[in-house]
Amino acid sequence: MAVAIPDISAPPRAAGKPDFHTLVMSCNRDGMEALRKGQSKAAFEQFKYAEAILIANQAESGTSLAAVTCNNLGCYYKKVGKLHGALSYLRRALQMEVDLGTDEVTLAGTHLNVCAILSKLEKHDKAVQHALQALELIDRKTSAVDPADVSADDYSVLAIAYHNVAVERDLLQQYDKAASAFYQGFQVAKRCLGEDHPLTVTLGKNADAVLLKSQRHTKVSSATSASARKPAKDTDLERFTAGMTDRSISTLLAVPRLTGRQEIPRVFKEV
Repeated sequence: MAVAIPDISAPPRAAGKPDFHTLVMSCNRDGMEALRKGQSKAAFEQFKYAEAILIANQAESGTSLAAVTCNNLGCYYKKVGKLHGALSYLRRALQMEVDLGTDEVTLAGTHLNVCAILSKLEKHDKAVQHALQALELIDRKTSAVDPADVSADDYSVLAIAYHNVAVERDLLQQYDKAASAFYQGFQVAKRCLGEDHPLTVTLGKNADAVLLKSQRHTKVSSATSASARKPAKDTDLERFTAGMTDRSISTLLAVPRLTGRQEIPRVFKEV
């Protein structure tokens, strides 16, 4: 459904910023709220309205507002199953964020969203590269400051990045590397988020299940005790240290693997 666009070609200025800035922020907030409630049509109208306002004000590219709007449209298209449309908008958002020097957490979230779309399109070799880039970005952020200054949300993004790397490794049948990523992510989540956090539980279950799959794949004796099972090292992960501890973790329970990937939903931030 087409959305009527008011005449905003020459908006008045308020508090040093044009009115369209506030209007675009409002549209993105309302759109995300509608998307969370399952109101896809209303969400689409809000996001496209925001996009039209940016275009009318010749601000359709190279701004943080444009990047957020593209990201939200990407999340919308993923929600309704239009994966190629989602990928197009998310790639546009990612390029804008890189050009603008956007913070590591936001960039990592966009890489994880791109990873999720590529995975659904069965392009797992490309998906894992975006997951690794997200992991590098969030590891850099969380390693560069005092642990007390890192938020739980940041550590959640770090844990999800490990999760996505592991899932893509698993889908590529790189079972040892998948187990290593799940195992390392579990260590981070347990230490930084707590052993009862949903991400900790998911990573722990998946780590043990994929490790068993790896052992079956390599015909390792099924008599090996759970306490003796440890994943092989993944050289791609050796440089990531945020949230790690030298202590070995407790034995992981052998339970069925939980399916699916977790990606970061685009939560609008004021800019």
